[in-house]
Amino acid sequence: MIYHFTHEPIRKEIDSSGFIGLEGCRLEYFIEAGLHLNQPRSSELSYQWRATKKDYKARGRYVWFTEQPFCYSMGNPEVRKVRYAFNPKDIRAFSWPSVMEMASSDKKRFAAMKAVSEYGMGLGDDPFRWWVTFEEVSLDHCQDVTEVGNFPVAASS
Repeated sequence: MIYHFTHEPIRKEIDSSGFIGLEGCRLEYFIEAGLHLNQPRSSELSYQWRATKKDYKARGRYVWFTEQPFCYSMGNPEVRKVRYAFNPKDIRAFSWPSVMEMASSDKKRFAAMKAVSEYGMGLGDDPFRWWVTFEEVSLDHCQDVTEVGNFPVAASS
C-alpha cells in the first residue's frame, strides 16, 4: 500500500472532485481562471505560479505517495493531514528511485530531482519509499481514507 497525504482542509475539494490532482493543480486553476486578479496578493500568487512552473519543468510534475505512514516533507506540519491509501498497481505508480534512474541521463532534471530527495531526507523522510504518478489519480482506486492529524517534526540526527 502507498499513501498520498494532503492537508485536511483540502479533503472536501478532493472528495467532491473525485480525484487527486497533480501537484500545484489548485494554484494553477486559481491563476488560469483569473481568480487571483484584484486580490491583495495577486502579484505574489502570479510570481509563485511562474516559479512553480519553472520547478516543474526542471524536475517533472507528479502526484506524490509514500510507503511510510507519515510524511514530514508534506506541506505545513501544523495543519492536520488526511491519508489516502492506494495499491500502486491500480494507479500506475512508479517508485521514485526508478523515475530518478530514468532521468539520470538528463543532468539538469536529475539534479532537480535529487534536490527534492535531499530536501525530504533533511526533514526525515525516505525518498527510497516514495512513489509518483504522472497524471491525476481517481478516488475510484482508493482503498482507505484516514484522518491522521499533525506529524511531529522529525528528530535531527
